[in-house]
Amino acid sequence: MRNILSGLLVLLLLLANFAEGQAQNKEQREKIDRMAVQLEELKTEVMLLQRQVQSMQDTFNKTTGELNTLVVQMSDNIATIRRAQSAISTNSGDTITTVTAMGERLTATNQRMERLSEQFAQLKKVIEDIPKMPTFAQITPGNAEQLFAAAYSDYSRGNYDLAISEFRQYVEIYPGSELADNAQYWIAEILVARKSLPEAVAEYEKVGVVNPQGDKTANALFKRGQLLLQLERKDEAVAQWLSLIKDHPKSQEAIQATEQLQQVAPEALLPPDPPQKPAVRKGRRP
Repeated sequence: MRNILSGLLVLLLLLANFAEGQAQNKEQREKIDRMAVQLEELKTEVMLLQRQVQSMQDTFNKTTGELNTLVVQMSDNIATIRRAQSAISTNSGDTITTVTAMGERLTATNQRMERLSEQFAQLKKVIEDIPKMPTFAQITPGNAEQLFAAAYSDYSRGNYDLAISEFRQYVEIYPGSELADNAQYWIAEILVARKSLPEAVAEYEKVGVVNPQGDKTANALFKRGQLLLQLERKDEAVAQWLSLIKDHPKSQEAIQATEQLQQVAPEALLPPDPPQKPAVRKGRRP
């Protein structure tokens, strides 16, 4: 009996050792499985890195090729520029003169465009304000502002006869007003619109008589010179522009007058020759 119990005890011990071994093997297999999963993840990451490196290499090769192409193009451009510089140096004198003249013409053209832009803006403003100008059925006596507004309103609407009559009335009644030269100026403008150029020449001249320093005086005198030239009275036009430059040297119209003289009579802008001293006769010695 004792032998049987001893055998059973040994068998139980063997079974316990086998079960314990099985449990340890299971844990090892789980560890191995986890390591296998990690290894697969590592392989995947390595593959992605290889692809990124290959993409970077391809991009680098492409960029290097483009840079080489740009270097070749730049070399060609530099060679072309050097050839052009060599050709320009050959005829540098004529080229510099031509470029300078072109630059001066371009500057003059830009100035004229700026003045035309300003005049266009002013004209646009006048046109926009036309509907807002009141029509006066009757002008209140002694109301200078109302008289001028009525005259300008008639001018804007093309009622030239009435506008001239009202502007003349304004100049006669209010000769010392700040708008007197404006009224006289618009009389001349109406005559220009009617193509009555000789009469407009006379009316423009009156602007300076009404107010020599008025805001319309320089403009009126410049336009008078233009009309004189148009009427083939060149000497009078030159004299008018020279007088304008002298009396209104800081005005925009003085610049315009100088440009006109440079074109039609550049010699008028030259300084006068200094007076010659009379020769001194030496007397004879006794």
